[in-house]
Amino acid sequence: MRLAATQRLKCRNFDAMLPPDLATLRALLERGDARDRAFVDAMARIGFARTSDAGRRAELLELHDAVRTSALSAHAALRAKVAAASLSRAELRSVFDDAPLLERDHFVEELLGVAYPPLAEPEPAPELIAYTPSGYAEIVQALDATGLGPGDRFLDIGSGLGKAVMLAALLTGAAGSGVERDPTLHELAENAARSLSLNDVRFTQADALDMVVEDVDVVFMYLPFTGATLARVLERLFEAGRKRSARARGRFLCSAALDLARYPDLTPIGPPQSWLQVYGWR
Repeated sequence: MRLAATQRLKCRNFDAMLPPDLATLRALLERGDARDRAFVDAMARIGFARTSDAGRRAELLELHDAVRTSALSAHAALRAKVAAASLSRAELRSVFDDAPLLERDHFVEELLGVAYPPLAEPEPAPELIAYTPSGYAEIVQALDATGLGPGDRFLDIGSGLGKAVMLAALLTGAAGSGVERDPTLHELAENAARSLSLNDVRFTQADALDMVVEDVDVVFMYLPFTGATLARVLERLFEAGRKRSARARGRFLCSAALDLARYPDLTPIGPPQSWLQVYGWR
């Protein structure tokens, strides 16, 4: 939350905003910046979670859509350059890296068109983790540590709104693909990639346990599941890897820390970045 925004809304405490004053939030959205958009959407999200009134929820969904539209408009010029491929990969990387650290992820997500996930958040099934986007720092660490580049293949399991997949394609030239169980997130990811003319990016709506395991160079997972589900997905990946033909290009798994005694096919590559550990994959 931004203090200046709170002052403009003239509320003495956080709970005084709830349920949100929609007229005031719309006014803030019209004259605000990225921080204000994030604030307005947060208020809409909290208000949506705290009411079951259909009319009120419809109003909050409309406000949420207005936030997304405002963000796309704010970045229209840069998005047009990305869609036209008029920026080199190095130039786009500099644009992202130069954004203020505390605002970088939000800037990247607004530019990609994935900053504002749906207000309705379904309860995840057992051993599944609710949607949470990976951080930019962890994604580029994975891209750098694996040396991902043109001609390589990148797979994000639990790809959500497609942030990691799109960044892999835009910043390295690799063929990016993602598998996402939630049909709403899958559709939004496809729309986001299409709006940036990322025609070589591919998203599949499927359960990770049912996905067709393809021959890829880098697998990325922000651990969308735990327990037995994680073990079964990893075993499918390793089994598919053992069957593939030998290639000069090494394989990598980028995920949270795993038990190497249980997964001897993995070798840590360099130090971790926050939650992310990059493994070489035999």
